[in-house]
Amino acid sequence: MSKRLQVVLSEAELEEIRDAARRNRVTVSAWVRRTLREARERELRGGAAAVRGARPEYRIPESAHYPLVTLEVTLPEADLEAIRERYGLRDWPRAVKEAVWRQATVPMTKEEALAMRGVGWDGDLDEMRDGSPGDVK
Repeated sequence: MSKRLQVVLSEAELEEIRDAARRNRVTVSAWVRRTLREARERELRGGAAAVRGARPEYRIPESAHYPLVTLEVTLPEADLEAIRERYGLRDWPRAVKEAVWRQATVPMTKEEALAMRGVGWDGDLDEMRDGSPGDVK
C-alpha cells in the first residue's frame, strides 16, 4: 500500500528541487522518491555513517536565509546558453544562479571521495564498457 508524505519547504528549497528534477529529466515526485530511496539504502548499509565520520560537513550556501543582491553582469550569450542547456534550465537568470551556486559549494576532497569506497554503488562497469564507443542504441 502506498502512503502520501507531506513535506513543508521554503519556496527557495522547492525551486532548487524542481531545478534538480528538471536537470534529471524526471518529475519532482520521481526525483524525491529516488533521492529518499538512495538515502535510505546508504543508511541501511551503514555507509553514510562511516563517510559522515570520515569527512567534515560540506558547506552549501543556504540562499533562502541570506538577503538577495541585485547585480548587473555582462557575459557572453553563448556561455549563458551553454549553462542553461547543460542543466535544463528555463532562462538565463536561472543559469547564472546555477553557475554561482555550483561555484559557492565546497567540493569533495580526494580523501573524502576515497572514504566513500564501498558505500554501495550498484553499477556494472563491464556492462557499461561492452561495445565500442561508437555504438549508439
